[in-house]
Amino acid sequence: MRVICDTQLRLGFYQSNSKMSKKLKKISEILEKDMSFLEKVAENFKTPKCSPVGAKGMTIEQVVRVAILKQLRQLGYQELYDELNDNISYRRFAKIHECEVPGKTTLNENIKRISPDGWEEIHKVIIKTAKELGVEKGKRVRMDSTSVESNIHYPTDGELLWDCVRVVDRIIEGVMGEYPGMYIEYHNHTKRAKKRRYRIVNTSSKEKREEAYKDLLKVSRMTGEYGESCIEQLEERVRQGDIEARVYKEDLAGYLESLKTIINQAERRVLKGEKVDTKDKLVSIFETHSDILAKGKRKVVFGHKILLSGGESNLILDCMIERGNWSDAEIFGKAIDRLKERYDVHPEEIATDGGFASKDNYDYAVGKGIKKVLFTKKCSSKIVELVKTSRAYKRLKKFRAGIEGCISAAKRAYGLSRCTWKGWRSFQSYVWLGVIAFNLNIMANALLK
Repeated sequence: MRVICDTQLRLGFYQSNSKMSKKLKKISEILEKDMSFLEKVAENFKTPKCSPVGAKGMTIEQVVRVAILKQLRQLGYQELYDELNDNISYRRFAKIHECEVPGKTTLNENIKRISPDGWEEIHKVIIKTAKELGVEKGKRVRMDSTSVESNIHYPTDGELLWDCVRVVDRIIEGVMGEYPGMYIEYHNHTKRAKKRRYRIVNTSSKEKREEAYKDLLKVSRMTGEYGESCIEQLEERVRQGDIEARVYKEDLAGYLESLKTIINQAERRVLKGEKVDTKDKLVSIFETHSDILAKGKRKVVFGHKILLSGGESNLILDCMIERGNWSDAEIFGKAIDRLKERYDVHPEEIATDGGFASKDNYDYAVGKGIKKVLFTKKCSSKIVELVKTSRAYKRLKKFRAGIEGCISAAKRAYGLSRCTWKGWRSFQSYVWLGVIAFNLNIMANALLK
């Protein structure tokens, strides 16, 4: 029996006085101030309608609101689905009727469709609204960089080789199950690779470790040969237009490419004793975009660096997500230009830590019309030349320290410590969504006072 629901929302009868309900209501008002971002986000949803029948899909506004709610409350997709069913305040915020709550798969697919450019457009509109409401003036800016981890295990050569063997074996067995008549000369080496991986981890003898590595490399090459043979078998079916075969072939080819890289780096590092450059290393077969980030004596992070520009209101005015282990000093000028070009923010004062300090950066900022520039470490100019008075120096130094608290809060409460989405595109989207959720919370708290 099909249940027909009234499309008219009737949630106004259930007004909650909870703190979260009030905050969500204020965030909803902030979003409704300017909905121009919907046009940009709609570009990610332009798909032809195949059938006039079936379930009614989510609107673009609903997708944006549900994604923001997910990040605000740090919910998984199953938890998000359950909360939308149980919580009237959440449904009112998402503009979803009780009997129209999408399933977790639908929520996942729609949220992931929004591109990083779409999320950045939403962020631009939010910053514009913050300036119009007087929450942020944009006259004082503080910058700092931090890292966001990819969702991977700690990479060692043995672990990565075992990952390759078990995944390639799994795909080959999937192909053989899908196409029983296909002949592939194949033997599953997953258990053998797993034993060698444990021996590498647990032995204290260098000789035994090298012996285990040699055998693990041997079965890795053999598995790679099986994978190549499987691809050859799949190509004929791909030419016949078999879509399933094409998917298998593309997945297998990607993992085999990673396997070759990992075999090469393991041979060079373990057997030949060479030092492999960071740029030549692969740290995950699942998140191949991940960079190796080392800063001083701190622990090595596998993910990406981001540069956050914060305002006096604690809002994050801009977020730069760049590949590579770049230094803060080389990206300082670009960060200033982005503030002016993308967000119409013309700061009069900028404060950063010592990593940004250089005479060229100081001159560049002054040339852009910034009156006071502070690096919390002296560069070639004297501090009197950088900031006119000692009082101004102390004030800006205290102001700069506030960005540390913003970064800490964004990591702890809005998911910016570790990205749980897969792929480089989704990594950028995830970071932008975390920044947006953080900013909306700051604005709501400021307007509720």
